[in-house]
Amino acid sequence: MTDPLSAELAYFEARATQQRIRSVRRALVAPLRLCAAADLSAAVTVLLIGRDHMLLFFAPAYLLVLVLSYLSYRGYARNAGMWLPIWPWIAIIIPMLVASSTTSRLGFKLDEPWLTDTGPFVANVVAIGVTAAWLRSRRLAVAAAAMAIVSAGVIVLLEGDVAVSVQAAAYGVLLWHAAEGER
Repeated sequence: MTDPLSAELAYFEARATQQRIRSVRRALVAPLRLCAAADLSAAVTVLLIGRDHMLLFFAPAYLLVLVLSYLSYRGYARNAGMWLPIWPWIAIIIPMLVASSTTSRLGFKLDEPWLTDTGPFVANVVAIGVTAAWLRSRRLAVAAAAMAIVSAGVIVLLEGDVAVSVQAAAYGVLLWHAAEGER
């Protein structure tokens, strides 16, 4: 026979653990939403400044994502007593920016517009895939697959600034939706 007091304590401990896990997952959503907002903003920005200058938008935008994520995590640490590391986001975002700008420049040098239009987004798909593996998130993995399908469709149907704008908008919506499910 189980001691009723022990059973009740085990139940409340399990509930508290579930609440902590949900709280951590909600805190991890902040950088995803900020990245989604950057992508949605990029959809408009590319039409204003052109696809050849998007690093001038994304570098400061993702730096802002990192700073705001750090501040969000700091607030979470103050409230929950647990510090979440920002370094995994840095380890994902910085290589993604480098790969994005490299593929874009390579497409320009090789005179391959499809590479310029979709290469940066393929780097983004890889970054979202890595994030999905890190967070063990099926929703993010599905979003990354959907992003790859969007880029494949864009290669066939569109080109230039419009292609980049459509991809950025689709990526922003998919990432926002995936982040919403992580709550």
